Amino acid sequence: MASGVEGGLNIQVVVQGGVITAVDVYSSRPVKLCAALVGRDVGAAMALLPRLFGVCRIAQTIAGLAAVEAALGVVPASPQLAARRFLVAAESLEQTAWRLLLDWPRCVGVSPALDTLKRLRQLLSVLPRKLFPDLVWNHIGGARLAPARADLAAMLDQLQHEIHQVVCGDATRNDWPLTDRRNFECWLRHASTPAALTLRCLCEQGLADFGGGSVEPLPAFNLAVLERRMAAADGYAFCARPDLDGAVHETGALARWWRHPLIADLRADHGNGLLTRWAARWVEMDGLLAELHAQFALLEAHPGASMEQNGTGTGLDLVESARGCLCHRVAVVAGRVSDYKILAPTEWNFHPEGPLTRGLLGARVAEAADPPIRRAVALLATALDPCVGFELVVDES
Repeated sequence: MASGVEGGLNIQVVVQGGVITAVDVYSSRPVKLCAALVGRDVGAAMALLPRLFGVCRIAQTIAGLAAVEAALGVVPASPQLAARRFLVAAESLEQTAWRLLLDWPRCVGVSPALDTLKRLRQLLSVLPRKLFPDLVWNHIGGARLAPARADLAAMLDQLQHEIHQVVCGDATRNDWPLTDRRNFECWLRHASTPAALTLRCLCEQGLADFGGGSVEPLPAFNLAVLERRMAAADGYAFCARPDLDGAVHETGALARWWRHPLIADLRADHGNGLLTRWAARWVEMDGLLAELHAQFALLEAHPGASMEQNGTGTGLDLVESARGCLCHRVAVVAGRVSDYKILAPTEWNFHPEGPLTRGLLGARVAEAADPPIRRAVALLATALDPCVGFELVVDES
C-alpha cells in the first residue's frame, strides 16, 4: 500500500468477463494529522500547518488562516484577501499543469510537454515573493504586502502565452477551442498540440466514456450544518467518510465547471467519463488564468496586521483547491487551538461510495483492449487526482 506520513490509497478491483464487478477503496490517510496543532497557540499552529502537507500547501495554509481569523473575529484587508486568492489560483494552476502536461500524456502514450511544464513551474514558483517581500507570509490578519506589479503583469502574460501554445499552438486567441462543442471537435480532429494529442489518444483508445458514473457535484454547503458535523464527537469519522444527508458527492474541476457549455455537452454524450473529466481540467486552466488576472487587478500594497491573538471562538473556511473543496474548522480557547479538523477533497472523490467506485462498477473493457483494464482504472484514478499516491490491485481471475 502507498504509505508515508500522509498515507495513501489502496484500490482493489475485481474483473469478471471484461466487466468490473467489485471495487474496494481503502485509505490510510491520517485525518487526525491536524491534531498536531491542538494545544499550540494560534500563531505557532499556523506556522506548523504548511509543514504537514506535501501538496496543496498554499491552499491548506490559507484555509487555516481564514478559519483562525474567523474564530478570533479578525477581518483581513481586501488586498490581503486578493493576494491569498492569487496564490491559491497560482498553486492550482501549477498542480493542474503537472497532471495535464506530464502525468496524463504518459498515461496514454503521448510525449509529455516537459519544457512547457518546466517554464510554467519556474514562473509560478516565484509568485509569493513578488507579493510578500518577507520570507514568512502566513500571518494571522495578513503579512506585509508589496506587489511587484510590473513583474507580475509580465509573468501573467508569459503564463497566458505558454498555456495558449500548449492548447492552440500558433492559432489566435479567437480560435480558443474550449468554448463550445463545435470548436472543440474541430480542434480535437486537427490540432497537433500536446493538449489535443492527449485527448485524441484517449478517444482513439476507446476510453472517452470510461469511468462515467452517477455521482453529482458537491453542492453549496450549509455552513452551520457543516460546522456542527465537523465539531461533533464523531467529527474525524465524518472527515474520513463525508456525506451530505447520506449522499456522497464529487468535488474538483468537473464539479466546478459542470454547467460550462462544452462540459455540459460532453456530459450529455460521455457522462462523467474520462474525456469529460480531462476536458474540464483544460477548461479550468483557462479559468485559473482568468482568476489570476482578476485578483491581480485588486492587488495593492498593505502593511499587514499585528493584533492580539488570545481570543476564544470557532471558525470555518472553505477554499477551492486544485483537487476540490477544502474545509478547515478550528476551535480556539484563550489563543490556543483546542480542536482542529480538515475535510479534504480526496475523502469525497475516493469515498467507498464516491465517483471512483461508482464510475468503475459495471465498466467494461474488452479483454484484448489497448490499454488493458488496469491502465484504464489507473487513468480514472489519476483523473480524480488524489492528494496521495495509490496502489492498484486488479483481480482478473
